[in-house]
Order: sequence, then C-alpha cells, then structure tokens
Amino acid sequence: MTAVSGSKVLIVEDEYFLAKELERFFTSLGATVLGPFPTMEDAGDRVEEADAAILDVYVDGDLVFPLADDLAERRIPFVFYTGHSEVNIPERFRYAGYLSKPATFDAVFNALFPIAADENAGAPADGTVLGAVPQLRLAARLHLGDAGAADRLVELTLEEAIGHARAKPRELPVNVWLGRLMGEVYQREGSKLLN
Repeated sequence: MTAVSGSKVLIVEDEYFLAKELERFFTSLGATVLGPFPTMEDAGDRVEEADAAILDVYVDGDLVFPLADDLAERRIPFVFYTGHSEVNIPERFRYAGYLSKPATFDAVFNALFPIAADENAGAPADGTVLGAVPQLRLAARLHLGDAGAADRLVELTLEEAIGHARAKPRELPVNVWLGRLMGEVYQREGSKLLN
C-alpha cells in the first residue's frame, strides 16, 4: 500500500466519527488527508489539490454530484461511499466506485487505488507502461463514459504505443506519452468506439 504515500486524499463525509476513522486509516498509509469536510462548500476549495477523493453521496443534506463533476473534470479519481441505498447515481458517474457503508476501509482503498492494491503482486513501479494503464483507463472512462468503449480506447492506445515505441521522446514520461497517444487515437477512432 506504499503507492498511497504522499497522495492527497480528499474526504467529504458529514458523519464525524466515520470521517475521523477514514482520516486515520489513510494517514496511517502515508497519505495527506484534505479534510475531512462535512459540507461541499468546505471541500470545494480543496478539490484542485486532491489526487483522489472519497465522497459520501449526501453531505449535510445535499447531493455531492456537483463536487463529483468538478473532480471528474479534473480527472481526479473518486469513490462514492454511502449509507443511502436508494440513491440513483447519475449515468455520467458509472465508472466511479460505489461502496455501501459499512464497507471496510480496505475496500474503499482498493476502489480508490486499484494499482496500489496490486503492488505486492509484483506490479511495476511508476514509469512503466503497465503502471500507467490504470491512469489511462480512468482518463478514458472520464472522457467516454462507457466502460467498454473506454477499454477499447486503452487497447487501441497500447497497440499504437507498441508500434511507435522507438519514437517516444526520452525526456517524456511514459504516462504523458501514452496520454498524448490516447488523444490522437481518440481523434481518429472516437466516434467508432461508441458503436
């Protein structure tokens, strides 16, 4: 779980004791916790600092979806963590994790940081193509909304990367290079992916 160390995790939760437990859990993993915040207004000013976020669906009587939209625009991964089973999550957020309370904090962690959950299984360190795949998948899902289309976009991007590996500028980080390739592939193939 060391990949979380140094990450900034935004916690938006209005249940005080649960919020403090989440804060303790992520702090123990080496993350810097932004919050926890009991209202969207309090959290809104800190969104741009976050690397990831945990969102209760109802915060102080309000639905948290405007804050989720802000996170999605900034391509910051987030997970909904709620005790309200009757909530309909908008279709635009179907790529995001959704956990019902009282899910374990390990489950929250795994939904928020899937690559870190695989570290002990030999996942490569950052800076490799395989290490960049979760970031590519998230970006594709945020962009396309459809999970199947997003996975096809990532697949086409990786095929393109194989074909152009020698052309990658040495000074360019792998994830940036792959992100640019994905943009080019999307420009060419985007409309076909959703069919």
